[in-house]
Amino acid sequence: MSLASSCGTIPPVQSNYSPKGEITNIAGIEVYCAVPDSFAEAQTKNAIIICYDIFGFHENVKQICDLLASQGFFVAMPDYFRGNPWKIDAGINRNKLIEWLNATAPPETVYQLTTQVVEHLRNEHKVQNFGYAGFCWGGMIASKQSKDPNFDACILIHPGMLKLDDFKESQCPIAFLPSRDEPDLENEFFKNPVLTSKPFGSKLIHRRFDASHGFAGAKGNFEDPVNAKYVNEVIDISVKFFNENLGVKY
Repeated sequence: MSLASSCGTIPPVQSNYSPKGEITNIAGIEVYCAVPDSFAEAQTKNAIIICYDIFGFHENVKQICDLLASQGFFVAMPDYFRGNPWKIDAGINRNKLIEWLNATAPPETVYQLTTQVVEHLRNEHKVQNFGYAGFCWGGMIASKQSKDPNFDACILIHPGMLKLDDFKESQCPIAFLPSRDEPDLENEFFKNPVLTSKPFGSKLIHRRFDASHGFAGAKGNFEDPVNAKYVNEVIDISVKFFNENLGVKY
């Protein structure tokens, strides 16, 4: 279980982005929801659940939500940290970061909250199909959510703390989108028979970006043209991946 060396040690960037979505209460927690105008009339209603990085409701991740929503998806990002994201002044001890994560948002609790959000979207918004995408720590959460038959596709964006055991029960295609700072996810996971032997083995995706850890999340400078290019590619890959896989069961 590994983390990029910069995880928890480099502060999030400042962003002047004005989010287009709204925060609502679902299952007792705040959820940032971005809903396209076309959603109400859509014949097939697809949703994406987003898991942010350790810095919580950062404007960069809200912007990603808005961009995905612009492509027709209902996008929901639960506040798993309940208004208390990681504070950069908490120190740079990575063990302390992991302890905080396990205490603040253990995977079991995240899973339960996600299930409640999914049920709400099915009942209140008639969502039919779901995808899941996570950034950094959220990538690890996405790997665990891939075991949930509610999800037809999961995307792991510069993920950390991955374990092979979490993929043994995966039920859906997975896209690995690491930065240059992550370990070799291609050989450890993407090409591992644990995943390639699955019925969806041919649907797996791996794309390594020559960017620093967090480039598509709270640490990314979206004003930088090179970083923005990579973020746009993440969006393009994600939209295509979800469009090809949501509604497909294995």
